[in-house]
Amino acid sequence: MHAIFHHAQAVLFDLDGTLVETGIDFSRLRAATLQLIAEYGVDTLPLQDLDALGAVEKAVEVLRSAGRAEESTDLRTRAFARLQAMEMAYCAAPRPVPGVYDLLNALKEQNARIGIITRNDRRVSLNTLEQLQIPYDLLVSRDDVEKVKPHPQHVTVALERWEIAPERCVVVGDYWMDVEAGRAAGCCTVGIWRLDVPINPFRNHPPDLLVRELRELL
Repeated sequence: MHAIFHHAQAVLFDLDGTLVETGIDFSRLRAATLQLIAEYGVDTLPLQDLDALGAVEKAVEVLRSAGRAEESTDLRTRAFARLQAMEMAYCAAPRPVPGVYDLLNALKEQNARIGIITRNDRRVSLNTLEQLQIPYDLLVSRDDVEKVKPHPQHVTVALERWEIAPERCVVVGDYWMDVEAGRAAGCCTVGIWRLDVPINPFRNHPPDLLVRELRELL
């Protein structure tokens, strides 16, 4: 196992694209979310470069700033329900990433705790983990935090639950938001620049360790 894990008491993994493949079409999630946001009279043009969750959070801020707190809550509830339905469909037949079981079992053997930190819905995440029998100790989904990655709350929630210092934790993910969340919390970070991704997603947010596949960490 890679030396970056040798003194880790906990390792926090992103889920989709890092441990499992689900085929989620993020562009369709974003399009459906922007369509809903437009129904509340929020200008979606400044939101075009954001992902679905980022667009929801920004729209909620816009509504609250306009004194429309009740509508902001309604928007967030409806948006999350719509995203959950779409994610359930995309995650119906998940596949494990090569090397996932060997790596997680190796971490278990050194008594490291394994956490899943995901921007996905909690129910969808639980179904995926159960279906593939992915071993883990703690799940922190988007339903468990007020601010999602790249905000560090996913990470800090796990560390506080376990009472583990950030420097004894490693955060692993396939997108810059995972690295940024880990760095902001004071953890060591691993970025997985997937072989099917042409441009390095970590070029502006370099991790402590960059690999091309999860199984390289073995």
